[in-house]
Amino acid sequence: MKQRIVLIVIILVILSISIGVSYSYFSANIIKKDINGVDVSSGKVDIKIDDNSINAKDISPIYDEDYKLLSYNKDFEIISNSSLNSCSKIYIRINDISLGLRSKYFKYKLVSENIEKDGNFEHATINEDMLILDNLFIKSKEVKYFDLYIWVSYQDDVDQMDMLASKLDASLVVKSIDVKNNNSCN
Repeated sequence: MKQRIVLIVIILVILSISIGVSYSYFSANIIKKDINGVDVSSGKVDIKIDDNSINAKDISPIYDEDYKLLSYNKDFEIISNSSLNSCSKIYIRINDISLGLRSKYFKYKLVSENIEKDGNFEHATINEDMLILDNLFIKSKEVKYFDLYIWVSYQDDVDQMDMLASKLDASLVVKSIDVKNNNSCN
């Protein structure tokens, strides 16, 4: 019985010495890091799109200059509920696209306050994300407003019959990373 008590006391002494040494070591490291000026930011990136569905069907060819008046238009907001600034990318996730619309004549234009980005669906692939805007800087708690225009570009010398009676079913996707307190994505 005495041997068990002595053994328990020895174990408790070793345990308390180990805890004391560990606490001293980690306390010294924390103090050392504070002296060297380590900054710690805490927060999360929380970016949302208010309406992300794209359902464009039976699009008629139009002249490019008429896109604001006659094209399929999707207006949406990107909302930051983050405590950190973020750098974001906007994608179109293609759920379904008619074969005739996989063309350089099936175009899009993304427009915002200081942004005009255009492209086409020539290399669109079902179930893949097609990047339409890179390096979008969003401040903490900021809302960005966008218009996405989609149309078939009329060409006099191109047979576009296979582009009629077609559809695009897609959704907008935003992927973001935090850039802490930086003022740009660079």
